[in-house]
Amino acid sequence: MKRCNIITTGVLALALALPVSGCFGLGNTESDNFTDSLLDMAEDATKIAEDLQDVEWGKLSRAVVRKAATGDVVAEITDQPTIEAAFEPLSKVNGIAPKPEEPEEYIIEVWQPSTIKLGEDSSDTYEIQALEVITYEGSEVVTLTVSPIGLTINLVSTEDTTSALRALASGE
Repeated sequence: MKRCNIITTGVLALALALPVSGCFGLGNTESDNFTDSLLDMAEDATKIAEDLQDVEWGKLSRAVVRKAATGDVVAEITDQPTIEAAFEPLSKVNGIAPKPEEPEEYIIEVWQPSTIKLGEDSSDTYEIQALEVITYEGSEVVTLTVSPIGLTINLVSTEDTTSALRALASGE
């Protein structure tokens, strides 16, 4: 999947480029801790990229948009093309970022039906939250959480990405 390859490539580039922490004037112990933190972050980002490949984009049942400050639902979208169009710009993500200082704006939950396993019938299915995305007021950084495993990463996105995600709140 194109978006996952871009995320993985960015993470690997970060993981390879930043361990030269001596350039930052850190001592050996600080350098080792810094490098370990970067490697952990790269592993987390790679895991998210792999897990995003497991999201069955064509089988999403709905996206629920909540106002972060209140938790109130502002939109619930069940139209597949609308959901897919909102998440397609994630393929333009540029890299990893720190959590922004701006307040959280929207929390977007992406739900999909569970997979029917051998021996189960369709009445045994339920919905699982596959992904959670947080936008921040006035920021192009988004936070992605792969819900089933609780893995979270902050990504620098493009204006197209945040605009598409924010458009879900208005039901567009």
